[in-house]
Amino acid sequence: MKLLTANRANKLLYNFLKVNNLAGNVLLPANVCPDVVKTLHHAGLTTTFVDLQVDNLCIHQETVLRLAKQASMLLFVHTYGIEHDFYAFFEQVREQNPDIIIVDDKCLCLPDLEVKESPADLVLYSTGERKMVNLGGGAIGFLADKWQYDEVPVEGCDCLTNELWLLDPKQLYLKMDAIIAHKEKLNTIYRALLPEAIQLPDAYQHWRFHILVPNQQEVIAALAAEGIPTDSAYPALDETCVVATNLHALSIQLYNDKHLTPEQATRACEIINACLRVRQADR
Repeated sequence: MKLLTANRANKLLYNFLKVNNLAGNVLLPANVCPDVVKTLHHAGLTTTFVDLQVDNLCIHQETVLRLAKQASMLLFVHTYGIEHDFYAFFEQVREQNPDIIIVDDKCLCLPDLEVKESPADLVLYSTGERKMVNLGGGAIGFLADKWQYDEVPVEGCDCLTNELWLLDPKQLYLKMDAIIAHKEKLNTIYRALLPEAIQLPDAYQHWRFHILVPNQQEVIAALAAEGIPTDSAYPALDETCVVATNLHALSIQLYNDKHLTPEQATRACEIINACLRVRQADR
């Protein structure tokens, strides 16, 4: 596989699609970033949204295997940056459709500059704003040797630009250790002070710290009132996708990056616990 860089992961994906004249229908998770959908449509592809799997919150595998023969591409997203190898699943998909193109979207995972062999055709990492390692922009990709790649001019799409971005490996590795240490410091606070029942497993807690609460909007509003930023999962782009819809309604992403201090993380836990106690008392 060859190492690629671009100003953002969507531009890297767009370049790959256009240079190789790729077309057809793409299977992707229902709660994917809307900019990914815009990129695919701008490149001339169509999309089919698939619900999530309850046990790992990634795209529903049985549905993908059922639809694979009619699809030209699978875009697999590592939900919340889950660090897991889905290669066995990719091989199952290829058994259904040997010609299907697989894009392994690891934009919320820790970037890796070591070229590794993968059954995917394209592996994506991001170093943009609010990603695992924030270099202020940029993306890293690994492309299977059989494919062509070049920069393709783009216009008419608000999520794509022609700005060039050059990878600085030294900057990436200089920032990585400090970022990981800060995240672990805040994650330790969250793990210790929040009820275990509302926490997602550790595999989902590298990018941000994720909790599921029934009174999501109340908790978000209480945190915002004290200047503590949060996010939630993207809404489902297909309302029939029940798991993705429920995840959007329950999830809160607690920051564990430079935007939050340990003191703010501690205060966030106090506010969340207070909101949960009030809800319990009202029942």
